[in-house]
Amino acid sequence: MKELKIGVVGCGNIFNLAHKPALKNIESIKVIACADIDGERAREGAKAFNAKAFQSLDEFLDLDFDVVEVLTPTYAHAEIAIKALKAGKHVIVEKPIALTTEEAEKMVQTAEKEELKLFVGHVRRFDKRWVQMKDVIRKRNILPMHIRKREVQNLPFPAHYWYWDENKSGGVALDLGVHVTDFLRWFFESEPLEVLGTGKAIKEEAKSNDTFDHFIMVVKFEGGKTGIAEVSWAYPYPSRYGVFYHHVDIIGKNGRIRYTPLDTPVVGVAKANFEMPRFSPLLSTFPDAFERELRHFFECIKKDIEPKVTAEDALIALEIAEKAKESARKGEVVRL
Repeated sequence: MKELKIGVVGCGNIFNLAHKPALKNIESIKVIACADIDGERAREGAKAFNAKAFQSLDEFLDLDFDVVEVLTPTYAHAEIAIKALKAGKHVIVEKPIALTTEEAEKMVQTAEKEELKLFVGHVRRFDKRWVQMKDVIRKRNILPMHIRKREVQNLPFPAHYWYWDENKSGGVALDLGVHVTDFLRWFFESEPLEVLGTGKAIKEEAKSNDTFDHFIMVVKFEGGKTGIAEVSWAYPYPSRYGVFYHHVDIIGKNGRIRYTPLDTPVVGVAKANFEMPRFSPLLSTFPDAFERELRHFFECIKKDIEPKVTAEDALIALEIAEKAKESARKGEVVRL
């Protein structure tokens, strides 16, 4: 099989923590260019792969390569992905697929029109914990009817950072929420019908930006199934450590599954200050999940096969979160 030529747009946090090490480990691909509006970040990213650095998106897209990875803040996903698709490149974009479902639909339509692949990085589907749990559900015939999934952290960024601006990130309900809404649909293997959302502004960063940093969604699915998604950027742990926790409780017709990292002792180090060592640069997902995700997407391109998570899956995950935000504003259930 031919070597896929890759271009990366966005050389910030998710690139450095997850995608850069994953791309370095994958054979039969070559990163030939990195682009970022910050020239220094672009040059640093390119240096890691002996690639070319760009600040101009148009100049970057003029290069001859196969795949563009879009790792920018959420508000730029749609514009960059659509330009890349129209330039004849397959696209891998980080979650959420876009800031709005309207933008996401345009991305999907453009990919179909151009007959190119559009993949969205819902990396939870490649995390060994959840893959194994899904396998246990199938083998043990658990038949889930109610799932509660919590993903909580203390967001370590200052108030001016783009995550706190709903017009750039969509807020915690969308940015972190799509991980959980996709998880619920993936595990239930059912379609969502309606959602009730409610949120709180707890930290000063959230209050000053008029956004929620703690959000709960109750989602009704086909077959009488219900899911509770709880996401937070306000979890009270030292933000310098970026501590991130998953909690899952699954109640089925034939059994129950419970997972929480708090079931095991917390490892701490007492020096001048109490420290919680980070054994992984990403506590939300093990780094090897990103490598599995990218290997899978590249294989889908080479073999022209359907991925484990489609752009349509990402679109539905976004719609649930979007409708939950609408529900929170209206104070009533919203149908999907």
